[in-house]
Amino acid sequence: MRRALAGKAAWMSGLRRDESPARANTPLVTYDVSRGLVKVNPIATWSDSDVAGYVKDHDLPVHPLTERGYDSIGCWPCTRPVGDGEDARAGRWAGLDKTECGLHL
Repeated sequence: MRRALAGKAAWMSGLRRDESPARANTPLVTYDVSRGLVKVNPIATWSDSDVAGYVKDHDLPVHPLTERGYDSIGCWPCTRPVGDGEDARAGRWAGLDKTECGLHL
């Protein structure tokens, strides 16, 4: 990430307030002190239905893992399919006392 952001003035993320209590106050624009960059969260106020509508309206491809039970997709070693009745993010960092990967802390 450090290498990708080198020389940049800002970066964008797909954080959404409705994804978890820790993200409930995600700002649309903030200053990322740790990286010395402006951080923009353009879909922070979107819901799952907003995302689904955008995907449909713009005929975007859906990640193939969603059909296999992955409601929230992260990196390979820390993501698993979500079971029936589980929260969409239950498949992230399963068994760990963690809610974020580190990019957004």
